[in-house]
Amino acid sequence: MNALEQDSSLLIGSAQDIESLARKDSAEIIVASDSHGGGAQLLGILTECGRQADAFIFCGDGMSELCGILHQASEESGIRELLPPVIAVVQGNNDIPSYPLQTAAGVAELRVPVTQTVCACGHTLFITHGHHFSLYGGTQELSQVALASGADTVFYGHTHVAAVEYSNSVFLLNPGSCRLPRGGQPPCYARFRVRTGAVPPDFTFFQLKGKPGTPYTPPPRTSYW
Repeated sequence: MNALEQDSSLLIGSAQDIESLARKDSAEIIVASDSHGGGAQLLGILTECGRQADAFIFCGDGMSELCGILHQASEESGIRELLPPVIAVVQGNNDIPSYPLQTAAGVAELRVPVTQTVCACGHTLFITHGHHFSLYGGTQELSQVALASGADTVFYGHTHVAAVEYSNSVFLLNPGSCRLPRGGQPPCYARFRVRTGAVPPDFTFFQLKGKPGTPYTPPPRTSYW
């Protein structure tokens, strides 16, 4: 359950939970992006697997819907129970830099960074929407920036296409769009499992149509390792 407070790092959660995520031996992280008005889709993802997850990462373009869920969570314990202890958000090209956040102490300002880093199980995860990194020309620039920041993993959105790639010693994952996918893909999101040590991450995409929890395999883009 999330503390519904924004840490000085701009992560949403208590300092204790953020530190605990960094020190865990293994963690499951939900990654979603580009809801574009699909609050129901975001809530559906959290309903399906939020209770079991250690963190939720949102890669932008739908912050108003996510803030609506956070507001619901401040008033309804049933919704709050769906939220993982740590939430990381970044600003998409259709988002604004700050939103009101309802907390136990009243209404606060939720600041939304353009990029964010999270430490999980000793790994540094770099998060961005992607619109500042020339994604339609490839992920080379994004992977270089992430590597310079000390990250070994990148989560990004913007293209609305689920994809994985390994570039410049950095693993990159786009969860696709949970409402407006492109390239003939279904609406989807990803679940990412990370462990301590130099081991490849484990990830699965899930589609949001048909039976809940149905895995989805996007067309391969490159060799991952």
